[in-house]
Amino acid sequence: MSRARPALVAVLLVVASATAALAVSGSVSAPVQPSDDPVVATSENSTRVLLLTEADAAEFSQPTASVTDTLDSGYAELSTDLRFKQVEQRLEAAETPAEKRQVLENATRTAERRLESLQTREQAARSQFASGQITSREFLFEISTIHAEATRLVSTIGRSTSEGTLYDYAGTLTEDTDVRPRLSRVRTQLAGLEGPVRERVAAVVHGDRDAIRVHVTVGDGLMLSTIDGGEYVRETYRPDNLADETADYGDARGLVNSLYPWIEQITPESSLTLSANYAIIYNVNHPHGQLAVWVNAATERVYVERQEVVLSQLPADAEVTHTTNNTTLSTSRTYAGGPLLVQVQNASGAPVDATISLDGLEVGETDNDGRLWLLSPAGDYTITADPADGPTLQANVSAPPKP
Repeated sequence: MSRARPALVAVLLVVASATAALAVSGSVSAPVQPSDDPVVATSENSTRVLLLTEADAAEFSQPTASVTDTLDSGYAELSTDLRFKQVEQRLEAAETPAEKRQVLENATRTAERRLESLQTREQAARSQFASGQITSREFLFEISTIHAEATRLVSTIGRSTSEGTLYDYAGTLTEDTDVRPRLSRVRTQLAGLEGPVRERVAAVVHGDRDAIRVHVTVGDGLMLSTIDGGEYVRETYRPDNLADETADYGDARGLVNSLYPWIEQITPESSLTLSANYAIIYNVNHPHGQLAVWVNAATERVYVERQEVVLSQLPADAEVTHTTNNTTLSTSRTYAGGPLLVQVQNASGAPVDATISLDGLEVGETDNDGRLWLLSPAGDYTITADPADGPTLQANVSAPPKP
């Protein structure tokens, strides 16, 4: 049974510059509606986001470094490196093309089994977190360790341009073999076990950076988000959008453009890679930040999405407004773990200084433009604005999906 997890009493926030605006214009936008495909998030004038359709647990967490955690994570990375060294030694010792092919086929089977093991661990961690068997901190440590191992395995597999990797060695085989397509498939599935938020968490665990606050949602996949140095960073993994079989690509670019139409209109240049009739990999820089997606060729759905957005550039449409005595509180469209823009203005549109609270907990002050960015919890909550001079205002916010 799904159950709600209490949000931690602190909410990560960041103040953005005057570039981003909360579009009110006398009307409000409809709430975000989760779907199996990417949906409109803060605004029609920005990239869509991939959400979960079901949430079993959601909360904030702040991972920290410890000697034990760092040693455990480092050991996992070292073991992957040692296994690859053994493969290289066996390749050097191979005397015939047949022996070399056998070494690479064995290494490919090992990579496939390693992928399956990491996927099983990730799924188990989600289930344990959702049922309360492990804490959010323990969950983040586990998936950051999996991230580190997956990253090492991706590096070991390599690409056509990577020298000294399994993919590179497989290209030297003179006989027909399915090693390269199998390696490509493993690499594209490993994308679901990596991400920019997990990378930051891993750096915290290793003691390589300061702590960050992360919003975690698990259900029919995983959503992670954080605000880091003025950037909103998020990643979504939807394993239910991933099928085992291969398929023809069809119009791959047209498919991606239909999933992210704003990107097509605003940014003509992007990178699109086709991987072994299994995945379409799409990367693009746009005016608000960066987007990377993995689309399964068989389901034609996004199974991995990563976004890094500069909040000062992100447009946000008002979903809720409340006006009292010529002072207006507006809150933007958002979703679980999404960016929420709170804005307070007077009747002429001038900014109003106000203290902002979330469910009674003070989370910050509006800036010189009357605005404050928050990282949204999941579910329903109340934003309160207490101006220095004027009445207290409230807005009820709903951020789907909620446990």
